Amino acid sequence: MKDVELKEKTQKARRSKRQVDCVVIPPPYYQDDCVTIYNADCMDIVESLAPDVIITDPPYPNFHIDGYNYYDGILDFLTQFGFLQLIFWTDKEDFPLNYTAKHKWNKLCGTYATTENIYERNGKNIPYSFNYQKIKNKIDAQMNRDILTGHKSQKPQRLMKELVKKFSEPGDTILDPFMGSGSTLFAAKEMGRKSIGIELNKKWCKVAAERLAQGVLPL
Repeated sequence: MKDVELKEKTQKARRSKRQVDCVVIPPPYYQDDCVTIYNADCMDIVESLAPDVIITDPPYPNFHIDGYNYYDGILDFLTQFGFLQLIFWTDKEDFPLNYTAKHKWNKLCGTYATTENIYERNGKNIPYSFNYQKIKNKIDAQMNRDILTGHKSQKPQRLMKELVKKFSEPGDTILDPFMGSGSTLFAAKEMGRKSIGIELNKKWCKVAAERLAQGVLPL
C-alpha cells in the first residue's frame, strides 16, 4: 500500500508542477527530415506541439504496469485536443475516455490476448476490423517483412501502415506520445507523413532512432 500511495502522490505532484512551470522543449534525441524523437515525459511537452493526428499505444492498466509506468488518468491530457486520435487499448478493461468509433485488431495468434481495441476520438462512427499477425518472434517478423524490436507491445508495421494511410493525409504530422520502439513513426515515414515521437525510456528512443536511421522497408 505504501508503494501505491507514494506513486499516487508523485503523480499528483508532477501534474501540479506542470500547471505552474513554463514548458521547455528539450533538444531532440533524434531528428531527420521526417521524424523528431524526444526522450521526455509526454505530459511535459505535448501542449507545445502541433500535430494533425495522434496514433499511440499507451500503457494499459493490466499489462506490465510498473515497467510502463501506468497510472489512472494517464490519458486525461488527450481531452484537450480536438483533432483525430487513434488509441490502442486492452479489450480486458474499459476505455477511460469518450470516443466516436471502436476498431478491432485481430492478432491472428493463440496468445492470451487475441484482440485489442483501437479507439477513435474526434472522428467518424465507422468501425473497422484489422487482421494482422502479432510479431512475437523473429520468424513472425520475417514472414511479415517486419523486425523484432524486443518491445513487449510492439505493433506490426503492416497494421500501423494501414492506420496511417486510412486516418491521415500525405504531409500530415502524426504524434505518438507513447512511442515505444517507434512503429508509428516508421510507418508514418514510409507513407509520406511527418511524425513526432515522445518516449520516457532512453532504451526505446535508441531502438527507434536506429530503426529510422536505417530507412524504411519495402512493405
